[in-house]
Amino acid sequence: MIQEAFLHFVWKNQYFNKTNLRTHSGEAITIEKVGFHNQLAGPDFKEAVISIDGMKWAGAVEIHLNSSDWDKHRHRGDPNYDNVILHVVYEHDKEVLDNHGQPLPTLSLKGLIKPKMLQRYSDMLQNDEQIPCAEQLHSVKVITRLSMLERTLISRVEYKAKEVTALLKANNSDWEETAYQWLAKGLGFKTNAESMLALAQLVPSRILHKHNQLDQYEALLFGASGLLSIDLKDEYLKALRSEFDYLSKKYQLNKLLTYNQWHFSGARPANFPTVRIGQLAAMLYHHQNIFSLFTEFDDPKTLIKELQVTQSAYWQTHVVMDKESKVKIGGLAKSAKESLLINTTVPLLVAFAKYKDSTEPLDKALNLLMALPKEENKVTRLWKAVGWNVSSAFDSQGLIELHNSFCKQKRCIECGIGAELVKA
Repeated sequence: MIQEAFLHFVWKNQYFNKTNLRTHSGEAITIEKVGFHNQLAGPDFKEAVISIDGMKWAGAVEIHLNSSDWDKHRHRGDPNYDNVILHVVYEHDKEVLDNHGQPLPTLSLKGLIKPKMLQRYSDMLQNDEQIPCAEQLHSVKVITRLSMLERTLISRVEYKAKEVTALLKANNSDWEETAYQWLAKGLGFKTNAESMLALAQLVPSRILHKHNQLDQYEALLFGASGLLSIDLKDEYLKALRSEFDYLSKKYQLNKLLTYNQWHFSGARPANFPTVRIGQLAAMLYHHQNIFSLFTEFDDPKTLIKELQVTQSAYWQTHVVMDKESKVKIGGLAKSAKESLLINTTVPLLVAFAKYKDSTEPLDKALNLLMALPKEENKVTRLWKAVGWNVSSAFDSQGLIELHNSFCKQKRCIECGIGAELVKA
């Protein structure tokens, strides 16, 4: 079991026997520069310098498992591969031609890589444990582990920040509207995230903030949600619908969501859309500037206190329409607030840092993660079981990404931890 990524690793670090190297056709090879690893389209390594039969060449190196992959990947005829000077493969199974119709100089690494390194790599790939290197993790340098944790954490927050940036673009660089929509999506958590975002896009924050009564915020949001479109018996709900009928005409809110776009099944009552919309209305009513709320806080404790808003009395005792609940549901639970800070505030700050080309919001985001408690889930428990100290949200977020993007995908050789163990 060999992956192309392993050959990239071997070539980049020159982990093979370079004595008397020759192409498949017998020409002597001297590697002067391996080139830089290209992560974009085109050849795998660019700006390499290689002598073939005494003639020095400068150009690109393309790497495949088999030489026939050159044709399978349709490189012949692609101008991006015009300057490939060496084709590095594990096994040479077919002579291929370059874009000029000439045989492509090919180096086969089969038999040149140390058997023990190949065996360590193969063992890791064939390991069925959820963390393939679990038994060897204790032998990895602390600096390697911490470096990989930071790498995956940054990758995770930057990926989430791209969603914020996409919203910002759709909102014509309006940060306030973007922050409001992002908050709405965050309050939907996994179950109703997209519906909450769609709702916020239907009812702009500038319309909500024209009013000074909480029930008007509720009328606009619940009305546009479509949850008031059913046959209602409760007088409070009828009043909200009546108010929405008036306000929707005033602001020309012609498009509504439907009742069926919301998910109640599988969610805990505290996470029902009725409760979350009520909490969104209360949060907007108490905070006129959501963007400042999430970007200008002094410390996490202050921000958590600001999130301690409670929906109106009606939505504390009604989680479904027209039916009073047996249990009263107050404001956001501690875990919900922490989740909002991790999944809403942090990506917003990272996107803002990119927008401003400033490290200050990024530092604030990372410090926030370090100050928040670790998340408890099956992935963090896995890491804890193999001896990794998980002490903050910084750790848990990075380890979740490490598990999902590397361990699960068996990208061990692309992971600093796996690479250290393979080359040991």
